[in-house]
Amino acid sequence: MPSIRQDAWTHAEDVTLADTILRHIRGGSTQLAGFAEAGGLLSRTPAACGFRWNSAVRKTYEKELKEAKVIRKENKREKKKAIGQREPDKEFTQKLNVPESRSKSTIAEPIIDQMILFLNQLKSRSESQETRQINEQLKSLRIENKLLDEAYQKLQKDYDGVKRNYESLLDVLKVVDQARKDIPHV
Repeated sequence: MPSIRQDAWTHAEDVTLADTILRHIRGGSTQLAGFAEAGGLLSRTPAACGFRWNSAVRKTYEKELKEAKVIRKENKREKKKAIGQREPDKEFTQKLNVPESRSKSTIAEPIIDQMILFLNQLKSRSESQETRQINEQLKSLRIENKLLDEAYQKLQKDYDGVKRNYESLLDVLKVVDQARKDIPHV
């Protein structure tokens, strides 16, 4: 892996950075993806490329940037037409109280299907993890219950023994009390 450069930017590097970013914008990609690619080309971090673009280079290429955005918009529109997507009927979206900005953004069905599949997988993974945690907690509670039940049984035996001894002692005390009553007083 080449070392990351931290020296001053050259004019040639600025041009490479601008070409890369503008190509990404025209192609419908993001500036962040362009920063990452430019970083690899120039042996600089994507953050350094982003900072350089926003602080110095962007101002120089303002006209080209606007043109790239127009091209991106046209490509997006043509792509929608090619896929066969149409903009929703304004009257219909107004009846549904859908804001106009939301009604224009449509998502292709395959993407929705992929999103649903992903969310279902995430849900089942989450549920299985929760189920596993609940089963572990149930197992530990059963062990604790068994130990408490054994301790209770031991205490019950001890209590029964103490109760028998107490009743025996009461019987002895009754006999002693009766014997005291039977002794003549002098």
